[in-house]
Amino acid sequence: MSASSVVLRRGDSLDCLTELDAEARGRGILTREFEDFVLHRDGESGAKALIVGVDLSECDRVREVKRSLRRIENQIDDSCEVLEGDAHVYVIVKGGAARSSRVLPLYEALAQKLHTLAGSSHGIEITSTVIDCTSCTDSNLLAQRIVGDVASSTADEGTPATALMWDELESSSINEAALSDYL
Repeated sequence: MSASSVVLRRGDSLDCLTELDAEARGRGILTREFEDFVLHRDGESGAKALIVGVDLSECDRVREVKRSLRRIENQIDDSCEVLEGDAHVYVIVKGGAARSSRVLPLYEALAQKLHTLAGSSHGIEITSTVIDCTSCTDSNLLAQRIVGDVASSTADEGTPATALMWDELESSSINEAALSDYL
């Protein structure tokens, strides 16, 4: 990944994403707010990744989580217009009913739908990953995992759509955890 690669941020500001900009900068990757990128693009090519923070702390029921994810799905679908092919989309979820094991299938469905929508609506291939970071206490490690996945040449060999829990990433890369989940 070149120094001109851009990672876009959108959605809720989450404490687990505080180290993302510094980690990306350390690897020569630019991070920009989605809205700023769209308004001031001026000849820049598309972005290589989109990271969307989703605060579900107010969602105490699975039904509320489902409704929130539907809204996010539409935002992300619109955001895919500025992504290059072979881009990554990460949905970082934290809080509320997210702790329930009943929401993991919702996350898996969201990841699959985002992957499919990008292809059918925008003609691009993306890797979509939903990560439940409710129990994440190491924002530096999360930043390393995300930026490492964006910068990795092996990321394209992973699964096109996956949902992961934070504990799966504490000792594995996103690609390794996704492949392990797939198997």
